[in-house]
Amino acid sequence: MISVLIASGFRLAFGTPSFGVGGVNYTLVGDWSAVFWNPSLLADQRNSFSFDLFNFYGTSTYQMNTNIAGYDGAYPRLKDNLAYNQKGLINIPSAGFTRYGDLFTWAFGIFVPFGMGTSWDLYDPPINFYNSYDPNWKKPEYPKIDWESDVKIVATWFGFGKEFGMFRWGLAGGPVVGKIYVRRVTLQDPAEINPSAAGLPIEYRLWPIDTRIEGRGYALGGSFGLTAFFGEVFRFAITGRAYTPMKVDGDIKLQLFTPRNDYIAENAPEAATLVSGYIFKGDGTGKTSLPLPPDLGIGFSVRPVKAFALQFGFNYVFWRVLDKVVMNMEDLVILYNQISSDTLYFHWKDTYEVGVGVELYLGEKFIFRTGLAYDQSPIPDSTFNPLIPDLGKRVGVAGGFGYNLSDYITLNFAYTYTFAPDREIKPGSSYSYKSHYLPGKYTFNAHIVNFGIVYRW
Repeated sequence: MISVLIASGFRLAFGTPSFGVGGVNYTLVGDWSAVFWNPSLLADQRNSFSFDLFNFYGTSTYQMNTNIAGYDGAYPRLKDNLAYNQKGLINIPSAGFTRYGDLFTWAFGIFVPFGMGTSWDLYDPPINFYNSYDPNWKKPEYPKIDWESDVKIVATWFGFGKEFGMFRWGLAGGPVVGKIYVRRVTLQDPAEINPSAAGLPIEYRLWPIDTRIEGRGYALGGSFGLTAFFGEVFRFAITGRAYTPMKVDGDIKLQLFTPRNDYIAENAPEAATLVSGYIFKGDGTGKTSLPLPPDLGIGFSVRPVKAFALQFGFNYVFWRVLDKVVMNMEDLVILYNQISSDTLYFHWKDTYEVGVGVELYLGEKFIFRTGLAYDQSPIPDSTFNPLIPDLGKRVGVAGGFGYNLSDYITLNFAYTYTFAPDREIKPGSSYSYKSHYLPGKYTFNAHIVNFGIVYRW
């Protein structure tokens, strides 16, 4: 069966002040982004409008160790089998406003809770895959970018916060829509279709299939928050976020590339179709239900003096909802075979993330922020591949500032450097072209720059 992929996405954070204190910000958030982090903190806010721009630039490498011809194997095509993620700068805006009311403060925001992007040149047909002495025949060009992902999941949420003595509580939620594009190489053993192909030369024994999926989906999501204020010094918060499964409808396009060998075609006519160099194409549609992970968080902060606050946040993400995803397909035929369904195996595991941050007011105008965060990867070795740049055990070091131009306007800036130890996945004894992972050595680091402006009245 041809293996196809719908990617779950890469969990993101947003809000420039929250990035400045290391993320996982459940007690110090003071703008519309509380609809995600902790909607109870809307209760004490003024009227405001905010705009933020998230800028992500990551560097990822993958040193292949598949021993499969076309990747590395007997015909290495890259120096040291090392490939680079060619996805450049990623920009994601977010915006929202809050409105104070006599009964409660309410807010609206548009943001991206999940998203990712990768772009790789990992595969080329093996040497001698095309072997023709016909001067009029033109060799097919295999796509240069053959492993690629572009996932954007956008949330549009309303929320409110209410004060009850020492407590604040709040709810938020709304629609979540997503756009998903995934491209990857799958491989087909022609002997499974025609047993006579078992006698072909080794470089013809695995045919590449350029597999592309583009889909759109929708879901509902929401958050809650409860915060206790112990005077002016101490805050304690419990928060959480949850989503309905995302219903995804997509278009699937396949191109199966067959080898070309004029000598075999002339001397073994029964195998001529197998070595014709023809490209078999298949177009169809697919439907699936994609779980998005819920999470729970706790946070506390200490403000011993008005100008200084220390905050801590802990978040537990239930990634195990992504165990396997079944896609049902219609009208998808490749090499005369009908494909009605496929299953993608994730086997992801739950993770936690922690963050600690400091906010320091230097006079009336300048706010200094810094923080440190630690996060894990939910992806086991058995399903890891280059489409999601998530190595695990990521550490983020952050810093930033806010500057009050006036009582109404604040400019915010934050920078985060995120890095992870190299991850090496070794091919197991049962590894083959049908396995759900690509073994090798992966590296990752990223620079994240955030800009924001808040207007209050």
